[in-house]
Amino acid sequence: MNQTNPNVVHYWRLKAFIHCVIFLVILLILFFINQWFDLVSLPNWSVLLIIGIITVQWLFYIGFRPRLKAKYWRYKLHEDQLEIIKGIWFRNQVSIPLLRVQNIESDVGPIAKKFGIAELKVTTASQTNHLPELNAEEASRIQQSIQTSIETSLN
Repeated sequence: MNQTNPNVVHYWRLKAFIHCVIFLVILLILFFINQWFDLVSLPNWSVLLIIGIITVQWLFYIGFRPRLKAKYWRYKLHEDQLEIIKGIWFRNQVSIPLLRVQNIESDVGPIAKKFGIAELKVTTASQTNHLPELNAEEASRIQQSIQTSIETSLN
């Protein structure tokens, strides 16, 4: 089984950091609106408890979760199927027959482009499966091999 690229851990950390900063800005806006209009008065201990919970959550999402995801997410392209194993606590193994694939999309955002990473979305009639972020070259190679496999099976 192929593991995810080590650069993906840095990408996932940066992505989690950006999400946490956006969440922090929203919380600060809500806090200042609450202070300005005096909507809800919270005791000091509850504010400290909320800050503690958010800090622990951010440490997990930025520090530990990306490494765990990279450790447990796997994929393998066989001759006739694509196998994806994902999940940290609850393991999910998906085998996609290549004959059932209807569409393959490659998504590359601006941050992923900087890291040389692409995400593949493999769509069948019933669902869309995401491969963990891969090297852009490897994602292109997998996409091409799935397309040629489908073309040869149709002929």
